[in-house]
Amino acid sequence: MNLPIESVSVRVLSAPLRERVPMSFSALTARRSVLVTVRAGGVTGTGESWVNHPDWAWRERIATLDGLRPLLIGADAADPAALMADLAARLHGVARQWGAPGPLWQALSGVDMAVWDLLGRVHGRPVADLLADPSAGPPATRVPAYGSGVGPTGVEELTERALETGLTAVKIKVGFGEETDLATVRGVRAVAGPDLTVFADANQAWDPETARHMCTALAEHGVAWFEEPLAGDRPDDLGALAAATGVTVAGGENVYGAQAYAERLALPALAHIQPDPSKTAGISLSDQIGRMPGTARLSPHCYGGAATLAASVHLVAAAPRPGWVELDLRANPLRTDVADGLDIGADGSIPIPGGPGLGLAYHERTLDLYTQAGHG
Repeated sequence: MNLPIESVSVRVLSAPLRERVPMSFSALTARRSVLVTVRAGGVTGTGESWVNHPDWAWRERIATLDGLRPLLIGADAADPAALMADLAARLHGVARQWGAPGPLWQALSGVDMAVWDLLGRVHGRPVADLLADPSAGPPATRVPAYGSGVGPTGVEELTERALETGLTAVKIKVGFGEETDLATVRGVRAVAGPDLTVFADANQAWDPETARHMCTALAEHGVAWFEEPLAGDRPDDLGALAAATGVTVAGGENVYGAQAYAERLALPALAHIQPDPSKTAGISLSDQIGRMPGTARLSPHCYGGAATLAASVHLVAAAPRPGWVELDLRANPLRTDVADGLDIGADGSIPIPGGPGLGLAYHERTLDLYTQAGHG
């Protein structure tokens, strides 16, 4: 089968925030997403490209996707992984000279996700079915989710929301100073008690000395693993931190290229590998990463809209070492309001969307409400 791509269109979505979402390095001022829609064989598929930071990233993304369009028109969408690999190889030198591998991978990820959605719709099958290894049996029908984004504000409220949703784990945001970080984990424990599983994400806020101290202090409150604890996120430094403290680590949302992921998977202390299907790896490379040698579970980074969450669910369902799906606990209409197909079970798990492709049915009127710009 040959599926030459006929068109590529781009739509920027933006939803203002009533309150800024603090990060150790910055803050979100709005929810933003770039939807990429690919048409081939008279069928369309839609993916998402990450543009959370900086505030003007969506402008660059339009330009980059405009630049990619001539390479995509006429290309075969029947094998998304081959298409992704070819584009990445052809553009590697451009990204190096540009000094912007991140924006390029973020654009490619949105295209790749769209092509997988399209392929599933062409075949009338969910993406998880297309990804699953036939020799390992069918993909899971539902995957576990944890609540993220807890702290440094709204700790009690967000923890209560996680419990009401049926979630059995939350991830706290740390890197705001020892007093604030300890207040966050204590606030979670005050609401949820000792049995709720807690993870911590520092967003690379700490130097090695601070990381050793804070990981040890937070581990006393039962933090199970630490995501991006070190500035620079270098594998050797992560290994040294784990050896010094005995903690396990997670990461991958700011890693680009298969080799960089393989280096992290070689770390014995790596509990979860976290490619982002809208940012660092698309669906194709995320799936490949989940099948690389190692013991880490595939737990995609997901801090975007409905398409990214759906892609994460399909990836974990088909992974040989399935981990968690990340569910942001803070309000995000670009995840909850623009499409049907995603639900949360009473036990906090997410069923695999049953429709073809990613399984989402978009609401055009709602998309129009949040559309900031478009092209193609």
